[in-house]
Amino acid sequence: MLHELTDVVMQGKRVGRRLGTPTANLPYPTGEDAPPDGIYVARVILPQQGGRVVNGVLSQGKHPTLPEGVPTVEVHLFDFDESLYGQKVIVQYLKYLRPEKTFASVELMRAQIARDISAARAYFAATSSYPE
Repeated sequence: MLHELTDVVMQGKRVGRRLGTPTANLPYPTGEDAPPDGIYVARVILPQQGGRVVNGVLSQGKHPTLPEGVPTVEVHLFDFDESLYGQKVIVQYLKYLRPEKTFASVELMRAQIARDISAARAYFAATSSYPE
């Protein structure tokens, strides 16, 4: 595991939802041990749901193609359609996929998100979905 972040899910800009990839949004990590901005394979533990584990893909940073607002952490959870607003979650950064980048269009960004999701799903298919 590269990093672990524990915080409360907050409402975001709802950009992920509009793009068809809803996200759980968390405050941007600060401090010397904060990981570099970018896209990661991630696992989210839901303590308020008995420690349930959900896999996903995470984007941390300024989100330069749609840079409204402050930097955040956004986690798209696979096969998950529940509200987590106000819940404390534990986010584990498992594998760095790529740096943030600016896309020429929302469609190009959406295509890259689909590739990132495929890469994260392939990671979980090839490894155990439990802590390393």
